Amino acid sequence: MKPQLKISFDQQLDLKKISPDLNQIDLSPDLFREYLPEAINEAAAPAPADWKPPGECQSSFSFHGKQYEIWKASMTDPEARRIWTNMRLLVMLFIEGATVDGLDDEETLDRWSLYLMYDVTPHSQKDLSPYTLAGFSTSYRAWIFPTFEIARATKQLPSPAASNNGDAEKYTPPRLTQDPETLLFTDKLDLLQTPSRERISQFLVLPPYQGRLLGTRLYDHIFQDLATKPFIYEIPVEDPSEAFDAMRDYSDITYLRTLPAFQELSVASNIPPESLKKDSPIPRDQILGNGKDLEQLRKETKIVSRQFYRMVELHLLSTIPPNNRSRSRITRKAKSSNENDRRYYFWRLALKHRIYSQNADALDQMEDIAEKVEKLESAVDSQQEEFEERLEGLDKRQSLAADDAAVPAAGARSKRKRAVVLDDDDDDEWEDMDEESEGGTKRRRP
Repeated sequence: MKPQLKISFDQQLDLKKISPDLNQIDLSPDLFREYLPEAINEAAAPAPADWKPPGECQSSFSFHGKQYEIWKASMTDPEARRIWTNMRLLVMLFIEGATVDGLDDEETLDRWSLYLMYDVTPHSQKDLSPYTLAGFSTSYRAWIFPTFEIARATKQLPSPAASNNGDAEKYTPPRLTQDPETLLFTDKLDLLQTPSRERISQFLVLPPYQGRLLGTRLYDHIFQDLATKPFIYEIPVEDPSEAFDAMRDYSDITYLRTLPAFQELSVASNIPPESLKKDSPIPRDQILGNGKDLEQLRKETKIVSRQFYRMVELHLLSTIPPNNRSRSRITRKAKSSNENDRRYYFWRLALKHRIYSQNADALDQMEDIAEKVEKLESAVDSQQEEFEERLEGLDKRQSLAADDAAVPAAGARSKRKRAVVLDDDDDDEWEDMDEESEGGTKRRRP
């Protein structure tokens, strides 16, 4: 892949005539220069038939009558870096609010990985390479301070003993070896295998391949590749867009539902009266966990906190019959005689607690209590509506997956107009800072 730049237009709009506050942008080659390789005017020769992508082929699959492969390479590989340099302009063109900062820093190249998804359907011209780029993603491995909690989660330390009565086996920590003369340690520490978060960064399926669930395939592969590494603590996504969030939700809930511990989750139908007093904190863990250790399950899945608990809420909503998911049925709240009505009331209470916690600063500035309550209720209704759409979309995707030849339905796109006033996102742009259309991961923040 080698880019060539050609700029043409029939007419140029003078923005100053519309408003003196608007800045006119000159569409010259210099505008794109920093995102293009040095030589862009030379015609690219077709890749020979024996050309292979850099790195290693980690996966191959057939989908909708075509053959695909997913390759992974380190950015220290010169060929991988050349491919990235040639195609990084696509990130700026197709991913809203995207940046490529850090990918040119020689000191951190070893922490960047490049995933390349290729269509390898045999070419009609046998002397040409069958590899056609369908999509790609980058990931960045960031070191995190190994607290006891993180060290245990990443298998750097053993878990606490199940009992303190002496039954637990004695733990013998690994010993470092020393040179007998210099007394220097001879063991070499691989800094790339210390406790880390691996952040999925730029993610893009090229337009000709969008709408085929290939973004899901690429995301699932990346997640499973990283989740199997014991030193990876969490797998966040850098500033995901709403479209990417939808694709990610479908993938994460499908994966989580394969875990027996997740399948066993249920919404509590009864909560002790003392936990429901007005001056008591909302018992969110009791409602959603219902006796299960959700945080331990989250660490095992390596999904970041916000995303994991959203998936818990999504899954638990699906366990409540649709006829019981209505505000009009919970006027008696926890005293309702219908068990599913109580479960819906408690589920909604837990969701309300999360949304309030994320928007406490904005809500606390409202002096009118009635207005504050209405804003919160509206946000909860909007989140439930989104969850309902996810469940409907999940059913459609599962029916499509049953028929490999089926074309994905347009229903995967959300038709909902967001009525929510409160922001359901954390304040930080990156998920790892605080603790589908199958296009790009990024969105521009207001």
